[in-house]
Amino acid sequence: RIYMATSARPLLLRLLRLLLTAGCPTAAALASLPPLESASHRAALVSSVQRMAAPEVSALVDDLRAAGRCGLACEVLVAGCNNDQLPCAPTFDALAARLRRDGRLDEASEALTAFHRAGGVSNPSQSAALMAALAREGRTMEALSLHSLVRADNRTSAMLLTALLQAGEVAGAGRLASELGASLRGGGASPDLPLFNVMLQSLLRSGRASEASTLLSASGSSRLRPSARTLHTLLHSFVSAGELPAAVEGFNSFCG
Repeated sequence: RIYMATSARPLLLRLLRLLLTAGCPTAAALASLPPLESASHRAALVSSVQRMAAPEVSALVDDLRAAGRCGLACEVLVAGCNNDQLPCAPTFDALAARLRRDGRLDEASEALTAFHRAGGVSNPSQSAALMAALAREGRTMEALSLHSLVRADNRTSAMLLTALLQAGEVAGAGRLASELGASLRGGGASPDLPLFNVMLQSLLRSGRASEASTLLSASGSSRLRPSARTLHTLLHSFVSAGELPAAVEGFNSFCG
């Protein structure tokens, strides 16, 4: 495959020659190039995405990532998403994982946003890992925004809440738990037990005791049976906050 804009520059001509050299893999050719410092060079390569089919965009992103050109790979992926040439999910997941491992959270977040807005569906584990990384960096609002964008599953929500609590972002965790509880009361999907427990913990630690009681009461209608750990967390938090009536109500709800 040849990834070339019509306005060829010397550096891009070198890329073309390397790609056409027998026995020279695409990734190796890309890796051997000096950095594309010129904005015009980068723009020329990215603009060529408009003339590619989606499988070609995926292949280019994969080749750039393999060559260690992850920043440029992110630009190409975003350009593909914005031009209705959506890269495949494995291509996105591999690039997002690499960007996250390299600490390039801005680019990973940009890629995830573009991919989902274009209709893509990423691996929930990758989405959860990125949101948790943002939470650990204190970037709560960004993490919560991505959570809303990807329509997170139970595991993703639980991972984000846990990361927020561990990072000391108690207010953010309480806000997210409150939104999840409101969704449950509105007929949304029921949480599983791990998510339920961390939702309770988030509500209680953020001072939302009444919402925690409501969530516990709602667990009966959702046929979710809280665990002994749930009860311990609940009672400890209520008693510490001086909410003795709520502690009794929570205990009765659990035993009933």
